[in-house]
Amino acid sequence: MMQNLISHEPAVLLLGMTMCLFMALYFFVDSKDSKSPRRFLAGFMFVYGLTFADNFLDTSGISLQYPHVTGLLVPSFFLLGPLIYFYIRDMCDSRAYILDKSRYRHFILPVISILLMSAFYMFPEQFKRTLLTGENIIPETGFFLLGILGIMLVQIILPLQILYYLIRSYQILLQYFTRLKDFFANIEDQRLDWLRILLLMMSVQWIIYAYDDLIGWPEHWHDVIDFYTTLVDVGIIYFLSFKGLRHVAISGQEMTDRLSGEPKDRPVGSGNGARQKYAKSALSADDIKRILSKLQHALEGDELFNDSMLSLRSLSDHTRISTNNISQAINQSLECNFFDFINGFRIKEAMKQLRKSGEDKIPVLEIAHAVGFNSKSTFNAAFKRHCGLTPTEYRRQQASPD
Repeated sequence: MMQNLISHEPAVLLLGMTMCLFMALYFFVDSKDSKSPRRFLAGFMFVYGLTFADNFLDTSGISLQYPHVTGLLVPSFFLLGPLIYFYIRDMCDSRAYILDKSRYRHFILPVISILLMSAFYMFPEQFKRTLLTGENIIPETGFFLLGILGIMLVQIILPLQILYYLIRSYQILLQYFTRLKDFFANIEDQRLDWLRILLLMMSVQWIIYAYDDLIGWPEHWHDVIDFYTTLVDVGIIYFLSFKGLRHVAISGQEMTDRLSGEPKDRPVGSGNGARQKYAKSALSADDIKRILSKLQHALEGDELFNDSMLSLRSLSDHTRISTNNISQAINQSLECNFFDFINGFRIKEAMKQLRKSGEDKIPVLEIAHAVGFNSKSTFNAAFKRHCGLTPTEYRRQQASPD
């Protein structure tokens, strides 16, 4: 049964390659302008398609028939890391797109890999065939030893390079998630969680491929693992294609406007860092006190905290206080971010509703939506962070006699 499945691997590889090339063309043509992150996504899909093509040449036996095609596509694999990193970076900050000289350095390794493999490319056809069949008969000459050394270096450098860009991509997403809390009261729709899932899937694949390249799987596992990793690769492509299309459709303009007019160096967190950042600010302690009073009136008197779409920008428009001054007042005086500041008002109102009993008792989910939360899970997490209890536990505690 398993052997029958494995025999279909070339067909699966062709399916993945075709999908990659089609989506690469689509994303490239559909890019709205030269600064669209989709350009990087198109490049990533194209190179990912080349990995399927390289694997197909191997599993179909074409490499044995025409040994000179072996390894020709490998240098392009060094583009995978930079392309997915730039795509994620520009999705998280549309103003980051500048293909300047500082970015060109990320594309040096493909050139270096060509130089490292140049000796291997000049190997005689018969010698390449013996390497592919595992005979490993190496002539005692410097030229052949140099070629083998080049291959080994490429096999070591490639997984390390991809690991570096996976880590950098994770860091970009974490920074983005932290910054969201300075601008939005609800962040579920803004978090780009699908990119985290993508990076997780790619990280699992990286572990499998790195182990195979650097150590190698036992012979009786090798074909099975290759087949299932191919299936996962195809799954990654379909996942990325669907999410890439869907994300741009619902959030493309939003990503352009999301942080418009906001300083990129806004302090993250609170405490001493925020105070040092605002040390030269023109706002006095009395100014901050007046701002907080006006914010409290708007949020409690006008019940703005009930608005699930409330943002720093909309609060600024309502109060006619600049976003910078609102942020400074919250960060410096209350030592919290906008997200936690608004949730404090929501939790306070929720606690009042949860204390009701009898006929006035309201379901927890209804309370969550009424005070501005989009989901029960987010409400539970925020409530527990502020009170140390879940809403249900808090209600039970209030209902029980002392």
